[in-house]
Amino acid sequence: MSIIRYTDPDKATPEDISRLRAYEMNASRRYFALADCNNFFVSCERLFRPDLKNRPVIVLSNNDGCVISRSNESKKLGIPMGIPLFKIKHLVSRYGIAVFSSNFGLYLDISNRVFSKLCEYAVNIERYSIDESFIDLTGLGKTLNIHDHCMDIRHAVTHDVGIPICVGGASTKTLAKIANHCAKKGLLPGGVMTIDTDDERLFALKQTPLDDIWGIGRALNEKFSRDYGIKTAYDLSLLDPEKVKKRFSVTVANIIRELNGISCLTLEDEPRPKKQIMWSRTFGHHIVDLSELRQIVADFIARAAEKLREDGQYAGLISIFIQTNLASKVDRKYAKQANASLSIKTCDTTELMNAGIRVLERIFVPGYLYYKAGVILEDLSPVRESQSDMFDTPCESEELRQKREKLQSAVDILNRKKRNSVFLAAQGMYAHSQVSKQERRSPSYTTSWEDLPKVK
Repeated sequence: MSIIRYTDPDKATPEDISRLRAYEMNASRRYFALADCNNFFVSCERLFRPDLKNRPVIVLSNNDGCVISRSNESKKLGIPMGIPLFKIKHLVSRYGIAVFSSNFGLYLDISNRVFSKLCEYAVNIERYSIDESFIDLTGLGKTLNIHDHCMDIRHAVTHDVGIPICVGGASTKTLAKIANHCAKKGLLPGGVMTIDTDDERLFALKQTPLDDIWGIGRALNEKFSRDYGIKTAYDLSLLDPEKVKKRFSVTVANIIRELNGISCLTLEDEPRPKKQIMWSRTFGHHIVDLSELRQIVADFIARAAEKLREDGQYAGLISIFIQTNLASKVDRKYAKQANASLSIKTCDTTELMNAGIRVLERIFVPGYLYYKAGVILEDLSPVRESQSDMFDTPCESEELRQKREKLQSAVDILNRKKRNSVFLAAQGMYAHSQVSKQERRSPSYTTSWEDLPKVK
């Protein structure tokens, strides 16, 4: 049985008319805008380098491996996202492409500036990612022209912060995301698109490929395309959400409702607690010695523990993985992951490091050229929980634990001011150096006194 509600929009049934009226009624109650920075990492690099305007620019991942951000000029040269740098060296040379190592300290600081500017235009904002924020504009349509207000937001961020953005507005978060995509494609001038009528909604849906829909991953995209011939967001919006819910999930059903203007996703004022925290890197050179690998993994655990405390959580499980270069045609291949459960959940670096190093020593096999390692903290909880039995050794007192947490907080404050001001001896030399190659990293213009631009 088909799950298509109807196939001919010109032959609307009473149910279809009711759906469109529901869209118009719902649109008057809720309104969201999505502010999304354009080619964010590239835009951050260009902020202090006006000579890069109109020049192709790319930003690389850790270890200068793959492309993670491209300027429009680089996209026109056919450079895809995620391609390894060595595969496009001929393009870099031929077209004079500016290549940068990732500078996440700079990007996060600029992201904070963008977010601060957005807060001037709304009370309720959800920081969805480093370069995207949802803004609740519900009720402003009674006193303001929403489209003009979105234009003001775009102008303020572009002019005051220096980062170009596009803004999309609609009655649901999914439609706001689609409106933003259409604005980025330049379907309307000005970098802003708002969906305020059903005709505008249908126009936007027909311009949006299925794989551009928020929440539709590769597997769903292939299944809908193969089994139902669905190619666009408009096609998907014609499905019956109740039948889709039975065959797929409530999440997919809600996406269809959102495409039809029925708001199912609320604004998240506070970020959800993470389900896991991971810190991993590829190395700038192969590692063969356990003592060197131990220092690297210890440093990774320290970084992950900082993130854990920043999130206000405790971990009950730590996993360590190591691997060789699995893509190499020459090196012997090896990959292994193992974990250790903690009897008492903790955010203490020392406790996590002791458990993690024991796991590393268990999975390390000599004779391999190790290329990558990582730490994963799981079984997270906002409260410390214990699972002990009668054979456990006595735990330290709560008073001592509180003192250790205060000490960790003091260390975190010092390290936020200057990275690696305080570190454990187990981190060794890697507390003072980068494991990954970052040969093309730009200065930290906004977070380091030494890197402040100088006017001559």
